[in-house]
Amino acid sequence: MAKRAPTKRKMKKGKTWFKIHAPKIFNEKEIGETIAKDEQAVLGRTIKFPFSEISGDITRHNIYVKLKIEKVTGEHAYTTIVSYELSKPYLQRVVRRRTTKVDVVKNIPLKDGKKYRIKVVAVTLHKTKSSQRASVINDIRTEIENTVKQYDFDGLIAALSIGKLQREIQKKISKTYPLRFLEVRKVERLKEKKEAVTNKD
Repeated sequence: MAKRAPTKRKMKKGKTWFKIHAPKIFNEKEIGETIAKDEQAVLGRTIKFPFSEISGDITRHNIYVKLKIEKVTGEHAYTTIVSYELSKPYLQRVVRRRTTKVDVVKNIPLKDGKKYRIKVVAVTLHKTKSSQRASVINDIRTEIENTVKQYDFDGLIAALSIGKLQREIQKKISKTYPLRFLEVRKVERLKEKKEAVTNKD
């Protein structure tokens, strides 16, 4: 379990504190600490952080990222982003009466060659009919695929963190049907399927 900027701490017998660093796209700044018996025990650990603590942008406090420790050098643990997610209370606040909430899930390969699951939530300006809702879902699926495939994962997270990608998609969709709100709710890396091994006699 990670601790953030402790002022006083007790060293447990046979264990060491490791400084957790943000991913490269956020300049690998120190964001917290975790305790373990050795480097191998730290590798692979995942920690959930408020995005504002990593980026320094307090306006993005409604976003959380899951980090995975991929490298340990001495007492320094370096991370990569595994997933990006909006907080549920924030999403609950943006849905109002006389509007329609639309959820879209799409698995898309990015420039890095890996496949990611991207979940989008949108809220229409007015209550919609089922046919209109289906049209909005289809348009969002098309736009999200066309827009995000130009990014690698780090680039996608950087674009999402400043709201650039969401604004682009909402602007395009609103030409067909006006949206009050559109956000990428979650992005997560999909596990790669292992090829089946067959024994040849």
